[in-house]
Amino acid sequence: MTKKFSRKIVAIRGDTQSGHAGGLLNPEAMFPVVGIDADGKAVVEDYEEAKLNPVQRQLWKWSESDRENVQMLAGKDEVVFIEMGDMTQGVRFTDDLAETSLSRQMLSSFYNSLPWLGMDHVRTMRAVKGTGVHVWGEGSTETILTMLLQKEYPKKDVKIADHYLLNVDGYLLDVSHHGPGPGLRNWTRGNAFELYVKSILLDDLNAKRIPPSLVLRGHKHEFTYAHAIHQVQGAVWQLPAMIVPPYCFIGSHAQKATNSPSSMGVGTIALELVNGKLLDWHAFTHYVDLRTEEILQ
Repeated sequence: MTKKFSRKIVAIRGDTQSGHAGGLLNPEAMFPVVGIDADGKAVVEDYEEAKLNPVQRQLWKWSESDRENVQMLAGKDEVVFIEMGDMTQGVRFTDDLAETSLSRQMLSSFYNSLPWLGMDHVRTMRAVKGTGVHVWGEGSTETILTMLLQKEYPKKDVKIADHYLLNVDGYLLDVSHHGPGPGLRNWTRGNAFELYVKSILLDDLNAKRIPPSLVLRGHKHEFTYAHAIHQVQGAVWQLPAMIVPPYCFIGSHAQKATNSPSSMGVGTIALELVNGKLLDWHAFTHYVDLRTEEILQ
């Protein structure tokens, strides 16, 4: 009996940080303007369009380019869309905040998701909860957003969890927001991440569970690939993993937390699955030098 051919694309995006001056913002976003009427009652007076700064315009251009690349890669095949958390900035870190209200940050994240859910071949979206200080506690951003998107697209499958083991035609994705960083030095990049992934692999083997096919993490804002291997005599197990690139620019707090990196990148990862096996993966990434270059006379 001939096995039915199945090809799917899994598109993965993370850390859009809506509300940050360097966060992703859809230029079609609309925000209510609330005022006070003559009787002292709060009313929605009007709606105003999003005002993007130069960084946000560039981010949106790249984001749409990534989406078009995914659409071209998929052709007529189904696309699964995964959001890796931290879809808003929150107000804990006040440096570089563009929006201080929950409503505007939430609406920004909603509008950022619409182009993806509007694609005919995206039938499934999964989101994982981000960091409490960024998502207004207890995964509030992703929880509210999931509800709004479910109502906007009732025929599409939109859900949220803290930590997923997603089965896409037999290909298992271990997906959560938090994980280790890429490393503090160029020559140690991925070392700690690789040990973290090997621990996941060994935990599953020791518990006689089937290990995941790929581990996905976000939060650390630097695209990093790791590959764990465990061998016992002639038996070899392998587990690849990725820290997904962010879709926001670095701000004052992040610059301090990451020890002033010289460059940074943003982007979207796409997995090409055929009959439940990884045929290829694609990193649609965009890198910039963060240093101000100047020739002194």
